[in-house]
Amino acid sequence: MSRTVVITGCSSGFGRITALRLAREHWRVLATVRRHEDGTSLADEAASISGGQVIPIVCDITRADDVARLASVAGDTTESLDALVNNAGTAFPAPIEQLSIDDLRAQFEVNVIGHVAVTQALLPLLKRAPGTIVNVSSVAGRIATPMLGAYAASKFSLEAISDTLRLELAPSGVRVVVIEPSSSPTAIWQTSLARADQADPGEYAALGDSVRRMAQRGAASGFPPELFAATVSKILNMPRPRARYAIPAAAGRQLRLHWLLPQAWWDRLVRRALKW
Repeated sequence: MSRTVVITGCSSGFGRITALRLAREHWRVLATVRRHEDGTSLADEAASISGGQVIPIVCDITRADDVARLASVAGDTTESLDALVNNAGTAFPAPIEQLSIDDLRAQFEVNVIGHVAVTQALLPLLKRAPGTIVNVSSVAGRIATPMLGAYAASKFSLEAISDTLRLELAPSGVRVVVIEPSSSPTAIWQTSLARADQADPGEYAALGDSVRRMAQRGAASGFPPELFAATVSKILNMPRPRARYAIPAAAGRQLRLHWLLPQAWWDRLVRRALKW
């Protein structure tokens, strides 16, 4: 019998590639997208896959009625849910001094509150399996950098929620795992850079240019998104996965370096890299 997974944020990038990979591995994938046309193109791409199935569902995870409909479709599709991959995400780059409070709220609505809402709605099905929850954080979930304070804050929060969930759900058998990717050529940073270009950075112009160049280099030379999909597949096929997976291996080394160095040394390294 096919296992069933819900993956959010499948319009492009990590979510879309993971949905297609798991379908090829004979999973039934409920894949959320923001627009009907994204769902149509995903369904067309998945049509040739045998054994598995991709069912696109239009769902804005920040809308309560969309989340309720997602839970209803999942309940009609399966009696128990084997996995949930909370992948949807966005970024609002800006210096904290200039960060719009509306943008800060929107950042948390997508990257934190929406994930909690989806998790709460699907937990009854996940407990019946019991299943696995994979929360997609970031290296920024443990290392904050200039211009990305709102994004990092949302990922720090997701890390804390994941740790809490892992402990609270342990008696039920539901596993909670965090993936912490570094840069990869996905659409999130194209969208984020476009947002940044619309703002007047003022005294932060030089910093903004440095961060933009670094983000562009990271996206161009980052790890292939297929590695993310492979990591999700590995986690979902393990009886006892670790609490965290940093990808690629270099991301894990970066996190360890950040943990080992005195904060003042790390700050000097970051400022030197950004010429700030």
